[in-house]
Amino acid sequence: MPSLPHRSPVPGHLLAILCLAVLSACSSPEPEAPIVVEEEVPLYDFDDAAPWYPCPDTASFDERVVEVVAMDRVHQYFGDEDRRTVESPVTFPEGDWSQVGLKLELACPEGMVCDHWDRTASLELIANPDAAEGDQNPVELARHITPYRRGMCQYIDLTPMAGLFTGERALRSFIDTWVGPGHAQGEGWEVSVSFYLTPGYPEAADEVINLIPRQAITVGEIEPDQNVASQLPELSFTLPEGFRRVEAHLTTTGHSFGNTRNCAEFCEMRHDLLLNNDALFSVNPWRADCAQNPVSPQAGTWEYARNGWCPGAVAVGDRVDLTDAVQAGENTLSLDILLADGSEYDNTSPVDLLPSTQVALKLYVWR
Repeated sequence: MPSLPHRSPVPGHLLAILCLAVLSACSSPEPEAPIVVEEEVPLYDFDDAAPWYPCPDTASFDERVVEVVAMDRVHQYFGDEDRRTVESPVTFPEGDWSQVGLKLELACPEGMVCDHWDRTASLELIANPDAAEGDQNPVELARHITPYRRGMCQYIDLTPMAGLFTGERALRSFIDTWVGPGHAQGEGWEVSVSFYLTPGYPEAADEVINLIPRQAITVGEIEPDQNVASQLPELSFTLPEGFRRVEAHLTTTGHSFGNTRNCAEFCEMRHDLLLNNDALFSVNPWRADCAQNPVSPQAGTWEYARNGWCPGAVAVGDRVDLTDAVQAGENTLSLDILLADGSEYDNTSPVDLLPSTQVALKLYVWR
């Protein structure tokens, strides 16, 4: 037999009267505590700042944004002391971050002049700084090229890597400079680096797979056994069951000129990602907009188009959605570097400094 709805033996209007008369027997329930919805912290619009990413006025950031200073006017140079590479410990707080920004500033050393030349540079995070050097895992945060004879300041998005910014880490800054104090062509750079952590619902990838730490690959080799594949053999990686999204973050910058086709700095080159011997993704990072760089005026050839970079700018790289090309479990990936039309580059008139591409490749995995 179906159950019947429960009915009170006392009519509602009489029950109300009884409640007023006998408070101890029929008191009203305590009101629930109000639900407090914390106001979201405003996010910085990196898309609007592209492609030059000038530094904003960080003093205007919401007071809940956490600033972590990693380097403060650290002098990098080459001379009696080799300070082309410097490391600095950095401690990140625990927390969930809806956005992470990196502020990178280069300034001329106080009382000195900046390096006269555009130099390749990189910032890397060392997640295990206490490990032996050969066992450390440097993850490139930012590739940048110094301007000719002046400073710069840029602010870029590191949100997918937010899960790495916790606890004790180290930051490694490299600038391929060959001048220092007293040199006729400049005295290096002062480097400042700060992170800005915005609290909120975490948007970071659940895993960052550092497939290729920053590495220089010679292109257009004359010897047949010294091709790109010999320097970048096929890579393998494992993905968890139920992943939602996988992105490749590929950063490439081409260097040297005077070789055939003026490669690899002043020629267009294509970078092919082949997934599981089946799906092909091509990236051409050519920068034809260097003349619009707001870090100007500079000396030198800063207005010329280049392969993946401009003097006085961060090379943020390209993010490629690989979700439909990968699978749970084992996957393979290979990278090839070709001319823009897809043909092999053959350097038939090499100069002393062979053409090369500096490559870094990370995978972001969301579960």
